[in-house]
Amino acid sequence: MAKEQDNQVQQEINKAINFLGQNKFLEAENTCLKIIDSGDNADAYHILSSIKIYQQEFEDSIKYVKKSIAINDANPGYHVTLGCAYSAKKDYQSSVTAFKNAIKINNKIAQVHFYLGESYRKLKKYNDAISSFYNTAELSPDHVGAYLLLGVVYQEKKQFDLSIKAFQKCIEIMPDYAEAHLNLGLCYLLIGDYENGWREYEWRRKLLKESNDKLSKEWSGQNLENKTLLVLDEGADGNLIHFIRFIRELKKESCKVIVQCSEEAKTLIDNQKWIDKAIAADEFPEHDFYIPIGSLMNVLKYNPNHHEQIFPYIEVDTDQTSTNDKGQVNIGLVFETDRNSNAHDDESIDPGFFENIFNEKHNVICLDKYVTNETLPDYCSKHITYSNLQELSTVISNLDLIITVDHLVAHLAGALNIDTILCCLAFLIGDGI
Repeated sequence: MAKEQDNQVQQEINKAINFLGQNKFLEAENTCLKIIDSGDNADAYHILSSIKIYQQEFEDSIKYVKKSIAINDANPGYHVTLGCAYSAKKDYQSSVTAFKNAIKINNKIAQVHFYLGESYRKLKKYNDAISSFYNTAELSPDHVGAYLLLGVVYQEKKQFDLSIKAFQKCIEIMPDYAEAHLNLGLCYLLIGDYENGWREYEWRRKLLKESNDKLSKEWSGQNLENKTLLVLDEGADGNLIHFIRFIRELKKESCKVIVQCSEEAKTLIDNQKWIDKAIAADEFPEHDFYIPIGSLMNVLKYNPNHHEQIFPYIEVDTDQTSTNDKGQVNIGLVFETDRNSNAHDDESIDPGFFENIFNEKHNVICLDKYVTNETLPDYCSKHITYSNLQELSTVISNLDLIITVDHLVAHLAGALNIDTILCCLAFLIGDGI
């Protein structure tokens, strides 16, 4: 009788798994709840936990899978799901514990070592992350994700030779892996290998959507005299500000330059005398040639050692506002990156980090867009809000120094020739993490 009942429960578990595989989450959940009504079942709780991860209800996911573990703590899959739930809610220290518990039970599952390495990376425990990624690659030699993140971690540790080797290994395994090529290109640029860097950087275009049916011929260095060049937006205002300076060189050829950009950047770009017109990113006016803005350097074969650099290259009307204090060093501060960015957790800095850095000689103005007057740190004199890049540029142009984790703010400050410190936490606190 008991065996027959066990078989019936297993059939229901299989049914729930099938529902889950078809993304029929409600049916899977109801099936599992029905099973549990008749008595605790580790697999049913585990399926419920997986559903809750998908639904981003992480606390419920953790609650359910802990019940699975309480029934059977020898199943590594339960500990892995617990680790994934903790990772999803950004509790990486707890996810490390869960993944290590899974590895104690079975240390031959490559993906668990990979998950552990990613949790260590998020905690900025880079040496532990490296060890975990190598364990992943030992168990699964073609695991491109492990080599990709090895490259990223080595880059954070400023070990660029090892970073390059890791990215090259990715490409050896998967030659068309655009993210590996892109990261390799960025690494080459960091060490000053501009020829290889710009070439590999072109792989970013595999990740972009270019409306080829609305475009004419791509510009690859042809004479632009009396021609119209459309510069395509790539969806990142930071890159737009960084690369826009290269358009100055093209204006020497008496061409007309039209630049696609975001609504936030439009006024600032339109106000530059060497740009004929700024348009929305979904506009495609008549043009002779086009080029994505990030491809300008590859076509121009840009090398800062061989090209004249002119700063400032963005012009704004200075406005001596109440932001400044003439008796102090006026500092603009940003400690949180865009919350929609995948790099938010890696690049943002706790405002407490700056607690003992400033003194009475400093007038610190918070430019962080997520701060309110209620959450403004005590060391800041005020919080400045802005609705577009023109307004932000005007504020920055009146400051003496910018300290930021946000790349857009750093690029704007650099374009305005304002002294800038771009904070990278891993570089600030060293390699021995």
